[in-house]
Amino acid sequence: MKLTAEQLITWKRDGTLVVPNVFSHEQVAPALEAIERNAYDGLTYAEYRAKWDEQPEALQRAYEKNDVMQQLAGPFGKALHFPTGLEVVDKLLENEAYLAIAQQLLDTEEIRLGYGQIFVREGLTDTRYSEHPWQGYHIDNATNSPLPPHPDWQRYGYILSGIILHDIDPDGAPMLVCPGSQNRLDTVWEKHPGSAGGLGIPDLREFEAWAKPVPITAKAGSVAFRSSYLIHAAQPFANRSKQRAWMGYHFHRADNADWCKTTRPVPGWSSPLYMKFVAQTTPAVRRVLGWPAPGDAYYAPQALERLAQAYPGMHLEPYR
Repeated sequence: MKLTAEQLITWKRDGTLVVPNVFSHEQVAPALEAIERNAYDGLTYAEYRAKWDEQPEALQRAYEKNDVMQQLAGPFGKALHFPTGLEVVDKLLENEAYLAIAQQLLDTEEIRLGYGQIFVREGLTDTRYSEHPWQGYHIDNATNSPLPPHPDWQRYGYILSGIILHDIDPDGAPMLVCPGSQNRLDTVWEKHPGSAGGLGIPDLREFEAWAKPVPITAKAGSVAFRSSYLIHAAQPFANRSKQRAWMGYHFHRADNADWCKTTRPVPGWSSPLYMKFVAQTTPAVRRVLGWPAPGDAYYAPQALERLAQAYPGMHLEPYR
């Protein structure tokens, strides 16, 4: 998928871009069901609501037993980080159009995956928002990078993406973003110096000259991209009967890998889930994970024999 000139202008101006129709219904529908059953203790969202709507106190007690980090994948979230082990979710990364968009936004064919995570919020248990609408604004750069934001955000930052698995409407707690703020961090830094890769704004009203925050609404199958330097915040559900669920991946330039894959890296090479995923995935995804491209001198006959031993069942023909 090739981005239009207008889309690239929007990205460079705003630091955020929603690209529609990247994934088909046949891809996102089963991924959504898998993420729901992972989030809601084996239930779909409709089944979860039917079970818990009338017993909020019991839900709260059950919910609080789950690890805080796992709650990012839902009230009863189990799988969280990529590879999740949910095959239809992990295979979303194999969408070549999706990877091509990330390459265009990073202005290089050599991109790398820094991190991947399921993210679920839903109205019954959600508290991940600030008390006042002018609070909670921050950047996410520290999620992967220990370095402070650089004035050249396109070269030294990374991109976060959310694969939209269901329609996100204005009343479904869409993320609020400040378009263009990735280019205005100097004004924030003067008043509120950040620490390492992070930066937060205690009161957005201090920056009234900025454009008003806008919600990231999108249709299922879209992908929402944003710069790691973009200022954004969560907001509460206007309709607490809704959820917001997506699969997120962070991408960086290969030549940024030393500082963009540090604080939350993809799980280790020896984990069974990672080994299984790599053995079954595509050469394009392996390249995003840091493997040499097909045709590289690495793939000598003896190296291919060792790969066959290390990754049983892997299709090696593209590397011969």
